Amino acid sequence: MKRFRIFATAVLFSVCAVMSAQNEEKPEYEYTFNPHLFIQGNVGLQYTLGEVSFFDLTSFNAQLGVGYEFTPSIAARFSVNGWQSRGGMTGDFLLDGKERYWDWKYINPSVDVLVDLTNLIGGFNPERKISAGVLAGIGANFVFSNENAEKVKADLVNNYQTQYNVDICADVMEFIHLPGHEDHTTIDERRSLFWPFRLGAFMDYHINDNWSANLELQANTLSDQYNSKKTWNTDWYFNALIGVKYCFGPTYDKKAKEKMVPVSEAADYAECEPVETVVEKVVEKPVEVLKPTLYEEIYYEINKDQVNRNEKYKVRRIIEFLNENPEAKIQIESYADRATGTPEYNQKISERRAKNVAKMLIDAGIDESRISTAAYGSSKNIYDGADMKLNRVSICTAK
Repeated sequence: MKRFRIFATAVLFSVCAVMSAQNEEKPEYEYTFNPHLFIQGNVGLQYTLGEVSFFDLTSFNAQLGVGYEFTPSIAARFSVNGWQSRGGMTGDFLLDGKERYWDWKYINPSVDVLVDLTNLIGGFNPERKISAGVLAGIGANFVFSNENAEKVKADLVNNYQTQYNVDICADVMEFIHLPGHEDHTTIDERRSLFWPFRLGAFMDYHINDNWSANLELQANTLSDQYNSKKTWNTDWYFNALIGVKYCFGPTYDKKAKEKMVPVSEAADYAECEPVETVVEKVVEKPVEVLKPTLYEEIYYEINKDQVNRNEKYKVRRIIEFLNENPEAKIQIESYADRATGTPEYNQKISERRAKNVAKMLIDAGIDESRISTAAYGSSKNIYDGADMKLNRVSICTAK
């Protein structure tokens, strides 16, 4: 619930800024956005989620980023965030009732996508003082200098007398020994890599065309190993940052909007008599009616000229189309594959294939005058290799 309240607050102030943008007066200029680079520096506080008090888990935080605004609403940013995170263990769990705390250093390079909701919903207006939006990103979190957590684990094990309690402490503090680096001899040599996913919101106060004051809230989620303590769920830390942003070059062009003059007042502005209105006559063009068409490919077995049982449904579709469109005519073009038979034989079998399809149509009541045939034997082959058999075909086109 605490995670949701923090992130919901970040989104809320973005929504408020967007609503104020919708209510502002329309600008008197037309603006053209110019894509541009920007740099950004922020400092603030970080809170690492845990069961001890808020202030015991709060530390300083800093961020430096460089990005590119592609449109008034979409930007991409590469940032490096880091300083310190903190962890703790409540006295309610420990038999001696004493709370323990530890801290560690980290560096978090990240790639973020920023969406300016104010421009997206309210339209681009660089004269607007406040803009806000949301962001999402993914990065790599490099953890180091975790010796304080090592000391807490050693203190817990040394203070408990029974093996049962020693095992509990070793289990809860299992992740102090960062995975894959147990062979190092000193704590300072140990490092760990995590992959945080980030959601957040931002608000910019535009000082001028290039400089802005910036407020940013972030929620970052990582694996359970991050805070050196096993809690059987993902770990979170939240950043609240303030800073400045500088955009390079002219970020937009503007020109005055042309004043729209009512037709009744046009003569006064032009200092001349009203001009007679000319009504353009609209000539309707005839709409071209597209004729229905049908295309079927009827395939044959080798050395066969009769339509086999599996292909007869295609002939039935041709008959239905010709009955539904009495003005339509059909062209039957038959072929044979050059991989088998002589050119003379292939020509004859393709002729028989065309005639047999035409006969099936005539027997079904289609007038012979609507049917034309052609046979090309193996002189024209479309397919080669394993698909050579597909050249044994009658191609039927009706329109």
